[in-house]
Parts: sequence; structure tokens; C-alpha cells
Amino acid sequence: MDVRLRQIILIGAILMSLFLTAGEHDLLWDYTDAAPVTNPDRGLYFGGIVNDPPGVKNGLRGIKLNSAGWCCFTKAPVAGVLKLTFGPRSGINRASLQVHTWSGDKPQEETRIGVTCEIRRLGTQCIPLTAEQNNIFISRLLNMEAVLQRIEFVAGEEYVPVPCDETKGEELGIIREVNIDSLSENARFFLRALADANATGHKTIYLKNGVYDLGELTLTAIEADGIAIIGESMEGTIIRNAPDYMLESISKTATLRIANDVEGTYLQDLTIENALDYYKNNNGRAVCLWDQGTKTICKNVRLLSHQDTYYSDNPGALKYFENCEIHGTVDYICGDGNVYFNHCLLYCERRNSGADPITANKASGDADRGYVFESCTIQSECPVVSLGRSWRNTPKCVFLRTTLDFSAGEFTLHDKGVQRWTLQAMTVLPECFGEYRTMDVKGRVISPTSNEVTFTYRGQEKMMNTILTAKQAQLYTMEYVLGAWAEEAKNKIRTFIH
Repeated sequence: MDVRLRQIILIGAILMSLFLTAGEHDLLWDYTDAAPVTNPDRGLYFGGIVNDPPGVKNGLRGIKLNSAGWCCFTKAPVAGVLKLTFGPRSGINRASLQVHTWSGDKPQEETRIGVTCEIRRLGTQCIPLTAEQNNIFISRLLNMEAVLQRIEFVAGEEYVPVPCDETKGEELGIIREVNIDSLSENARFFLRALADANATGHKTIYLKNGVYDLGELTLTAIEADGIAIIGESMEGTIIRNAPDYMLESISKTATLRIANDVEGTYLQDLTIENALDYYKNNNGRAVCLWDQGTKTICKNVRLLSHQDTYYSDNPGALKYFENCEIHGTVDYICGDGNVYFNHCLLYCERRNSGADPITANKASGDADRGYVFESCTIQSECPVVSLGRSWRNTPKCVFLRTTLDFSAGEFTLHDKGVQRWTLQAMTVLPECFGEYRTMDVKGRVISPTSNEVTFTYRGQEKMMNTILTAKQAQLYTMEYVLGAWAEEAKNKIRTFIH
């Protein structure tokens, strides 16, 4: 393209911007001095604000971007540069933003058009936008809370990339190497045994009662098919890690991870605990078991954490839990796949504020039946409990013959925004949320005969009666969820019971 033609195009873009926007420099948001109190003009939409006094969590003001924080707006149809001023909210955490453009109801991975550098203080970063990229969605990229303070779109400006600083994780106090030799004898035994099993596959690791303390070590992986880890007792055999709370993440903190498409992992008679200090920052996704495998079985397994305790992360995969305990606060059973929970205890831990949503399902279309809980018990130290909320894709979750046990504390399934389920969706409306014959400890049915609710997401609504009929409930058998593998799973449990 010759220089004259480029000049004509540039002049045209600038003229168009003068006509369609508030001048060449379109200052969309500026909350340097004060955070917004209402939705501002120009069609901007945001979730959550920050108005910290000076010296408190960096004294930032603007839009809070945590796991639920985001903003979106529509710009004029001209090319230019999006300038974002933002920073990390606390300590020396890194912060980075991602920018999406989309034409549907929500941004997806393929709609991401740019990410900013990782910064540790308030700064301005730029993202180039074409004339066609008009519907803009901004959220955080990293798992640390950030504050977006200023958004500016400069029409016609040429984008000059600025190289990002290469900052090592050690300097940030986030990623720490763990010296295996410094761990306890129990932990070293377990890691050596697992490494040997990963090298050959189809091995059984027997663990005596004791604490297998992995310290800050995360993502200890089961990488081969057919590995079984059998403890002496659920209460006495404890595999534990304790990541720094600044590491909080669904994909970085896991105590154990079943690697992608690994088949036939079997866990029995043990506890897996992620001891990240959730209450230090009242926020901390700390996974006990990140399950990217298939045909996973957990029998008499206790999972102890708070947020995202069990993460099923493999569309179409099969998982079976029997007589297990799963503890947590927010979305502590989350993910996709075909997962059947049989006679399990779901224990809602206390929070500083807010309800405990037990599940966050993201069933992947026809490949997934979603989550089915059969004859499980709910106990809670949190006064408000939600059976679940919708996350991504086509969420499906069903509770059958659930017992509400108030021995750990009184709780309700009804509160502002909660009518047995969380009514405000995270990113998509639910496909199917259902409940059948919920009982008290004396076996008396206490679920209502009907629960007509309206789920909402960005102006969309979906009405649903979440109380299933007997005929509907009969569909959600173990064989329906797990298919032909259901019988194989039962036989495998019989093999290992001791």
C-alpha cells in the first residue's frame, strides 16, 4: 500500500471518529479521583467497584476485576488504540487484563484479541482495535485481583507495542521452588512411589496412617493409567499441601492432579487437603483434586478445602464418588464431565459473608450428563446455601433424595438471590437444574412441590421449575450418567475394599 493511500485511509478514519465519537480522544472512563456509583453513560457495564482510601490495598479506585469482575462497552466503528490504566489491588501481586470482542452472548477463548503485560503497580497498557472490533469485553487475565481505573480509546492512533518486563516469579513471592529433600519422610515416600507408578502405570500405592505433607508443592500429578492410591483410613491418611495464598488459582494450586485423559485412577480411604489460607484474603481458589482424567473412582475419600475443592475438567469423561466427603465454600464442586456422587457428605464451610454455592457446573453439550447427586447429605456452617449456579456451556446438575442435616449449623436454601439455586448466572443460563425428594434427617420430605424460578444473565431470562417429578427423577440413574462403565466401576470398588 503506497503512502498516499495510507494517508487517505487514516484521514478517513479520523473524520469518522469525529462524527461518531466524542472527538479523536474518546475518554470512556476516568476514576482517578473517585469510583463510580452507578452505571456511567456511553453504554458501559461493569461488575463491582473499589474505592480504597490511600494506603489501603494500594489505594485504588475504579472497577474491581476478580473472578466475577468485568466490564463491557460498544465503541465507534473506527480503528485505534484502547488504553487501559490499571493496577494490582494488594501487595506485590501481578496484574494483567484480557480484551475480547464478540458477537454472541458471551466472550469465548477464540474471541480474545489481546492481553496486557503483567504489572505490579498502576500503569497504562495498550491494545490495538480494528474498526470491526466494536463490542469490547475486559476482564483480568491472571488470578490476582486488579482494578481498572481508566479506559481511553484513541481513534486512528497507530499501535506501537511495548515489550513486557520479564519478571521472575520468585521476585513476586508467588512461585517458589520446593526442595523435595526438605519434606518429611512420609512425603518423600509418597512422591517416590508416585514417580515409580507414573513410569510404569497400573500400580497400587498403599499409604499408612499419617500426614504426607507436601508443603508448598502443587500439581503433584498422576500421569499414567490404572494407578490406585489406597490409604489405611479416610481420617488417618492425609495428603496435604499449603500453597501461598497469593498463588490462589483453579489451575495452579491443586494438591493432586490427574493428568489429561489418564484413565482408571482409583483413590480410597484417604484425605486430600489443600491448606491454602482462604480466610487471609477471604478469597482463594485452592483445588484438592484437579481431575482431567476419565474413569476416576473415589471411595471413602475426604476432600478438604474452601473454593473449587474438586474440579472435574475433561468434557465427556466419567467419574464416580461413593461414601466421600467434600468440604468447601464457593463452587466447591465445579467443572464438566459425567460425574455421579453416591451417598456423599457435602459440607459447606463458613464464609466471612455470602452464600455457599455447592456446585458450579459447565457441562459440555451432549457429551456431558453433568452432575448427579444420589442420596447425599448436606451439612453447613454457612447460614445460606445454594445447590449451585451455572458456569459455562450447558450447565446440568441434579440432586436426588438429598438429606439436609442441621447438626453442624442451621442454614437455609432461600435468601436474596438464592431460591434453592443461585438465580444470577455467571456466564450462561443453566440447561437443567433439578431436585427430587429432599428430606430432613428423619426422612420427611421437606422440598416444596414446586419451585418456579427465573434465572438471569445479562438481560436474558430462563424460567424453570427445579422440582423434578418421580418420572423425571427415574431418568438420572448411575447407568444413565456413566453408561456401560457403571458396572465396571462397581466391580472395581469390590476389588479394592479391604
